[in-house]
Amino acid sequence: MNNDELIRFNPILANALAQAEEENVDPHVPNEFLRELVAVSVKVGVSPDKIYAMIKTGRILTNDNMKLLSNADIKEWQDSCHEYDSLAGTKVRAAKRRR
Repeated sequence: MNNDELIRFNPILANALAQAEEENVDPHVPNEFLRELVAVSVKVGVSPDKIYAMIKTGRILTNDNMKLLSNADIKEWQDSCHEYDSLAGTKVRAAKRRR
């Protein structure tokens, strides 16, 4: 499976990536870099909500770099993770299983 196929396998990620590529106005960050980063993240098993947040916010959140980000930046990243869960219906399904 090539990188494009890996990305298209998850339509939520594919749509977010297409939107990010369309809106990219930074000549220092070519679309190919983001596309490759997303594909590698999928290959190594990063959870889709984290990949989605990376695409939407333009940053990778780690325990090490959290102290360098503002509370607003962290909230934006967390909100993006929740947005993915909402789009994918993952949190709804998890809540129903607990009942």
